[in-house]
Amino acid sequence: MTLGTRTVSRKADHIRINLEEDVEARGVTSGFERFRFVPQALPEIDLHDVSLATTVLGSPVAAPLFISCMTGGVPEAERINLTLATVAQDYGLALGLGSARVLIEHPEALPSFRVRPAAPDIPIFANLGAVQLNYGMGPDECRRVIDLIGADALVLHINALQEALQPEGNTNFGNVLLRIADLCEALDVPVIAKEVGWGIAPDMVIRLLEAGVAAIDVAGAGGTSWSEVERHRMEDPVRRKVAAAFADWGLPTADAIRWARRVAPDACLFASGGIRDGMDVAKAVALGADAVGMAGPFLRAAAQGEQAVADLIREITDVVRVTMFCVGARSIADLRQTRRLLNWTEAPEMPVRETLSYHTSQRGEFVDVTDDIAAFIRRAGVRNGVVHVQSTHTTAAIRINENEPLLLDDFRRMLDRLAPVGGYDHDDMARRPGVPEDEPINGHAHCQHLLLSSSESIQVRDGQMALGRWQRVFLIELDSPRDREILLQVVGA
Repeated sequence: MTLGTRTVSRKADHIRINLEEDVEARGVTSGFERFRFVPQALPEIDLHDVSLATTVLGSPVAAPLFISCMTGGVPEAERINLTLATVAQDYGLALGLGSARVLIEHPEALPSFRVRPAAPDIPIFANLGAVQLNYGMGPDECRRVIDLIGADALVLHINALQEALQPEGNTNFGNVLLRIADLCEALDVPVIAKEVGWGIAPDMVIRLLEAGVAAIDVAGAGGTSWSEVERHRMEDPVRRKVAAAFADWGLPTADAIRWARRVAPDACLFASGGIRDGMDVAKAVALGADAVGMAGPFLRAAAQGEQAVADLIREITDVVRVTMFCVGARSIADLRQTRRLLNWTEAPEMPVRETLSYHTSQRGEFVDVTDDIAAFIRRAGVRNGVVHVQSTHTTAAIRINENEPLLLDDFRRMLDRLAPVGGYDHDDMARRPGVPEDEPINGHAHCQHLLLSSSESIQVRDGQMALGRWQRVFLIELDSPRDREILLQVVGA
């Protein structure tokens, strides 16, 4: 069996297994059941004024709902994709297609992807495996796929676990992130990074955005488990047990999207994975999603025909609309900002800690550490809370003031007037037993520190320190040049 033939056979297996077998994740849920909206008894708006209209990567859509990437490349996929595209056009929703790698191997598979004539006005996403960038799929091949499909964006699906379990899997993921960065720079259409059902953690969200992707679909756990799908394809009983061990693998979608939004407050983020109804869609938007994808429910509906797909869309969007009305949200932007979605089961947030190291250059140096603290808060993903900044030294202080050179000179002269160098009992080494030979003469530094402080606590609001226009945070060296450390701790949500 050739490589291309294996690809076609695998795609046919995936459709059959998803429609006929129980391939839901086991032991892990999408997490949305932990969240509940607090009703606003008097919404103070008219239901008829509630609008689901929004944009996806700059393109207008009727609702923050899209049909997630599923299939293509086999005869049965042609009918499924055409059905989905036709109804998506009618309802103004974005549509993702299945992996188009088969188009490079089998150009005759194009009809199963050629849905643009049926959907001329909606965003359509082409789809390729990110790992294929290590197997000969470069910018030229990606452009060819995009052009053949008439796609508005390219999804790169990330499926390391699935590839590891497939007998024919491609498992060389080395330097894929660098190749993604090169591809983002080379293409003229947006690139979307998407997991396939195990979630993208916050650290990787940051790295993917830095690589240049235009959007991230966190695609968390709780829905279709592709390790379970692959298990159903296996004949070797040992390998089936290996696949079964990953049935509960991954980050719940609800956690993946809210953690992603914390570290990337301005990014374009999608949520998919275990989205089963309109309430899940509304919760995902309230947790930070710009758009929400569904795959399995649409695949099963498409197997029944266009009317079943249309009925599913109407049900989902009506639930979202009524939910918005009942929490007083006129628009998707309002729903994104609502404070009426609560986690009824979550324990208090644990503090995040970090140590920053510096080497000072001279006595009286004011080291501005504000930007380093701000970067720490971004890494921690805290939007609202308190950050505590503490010096671990008795001759290096932490203080908030203005970073203006003449003013800093004034501070130095003031400290030297109040506690000048020399004349301190602390400096009489003969009276201090056990003092090392290199002990500095620094009684003045200790006395100056007593006038200042070892720490500052600062409110964090919307992911930023609540500092005034001219306020900066300083580490102040009161002694001689040396290595210094400050401890950071942020607590919040």
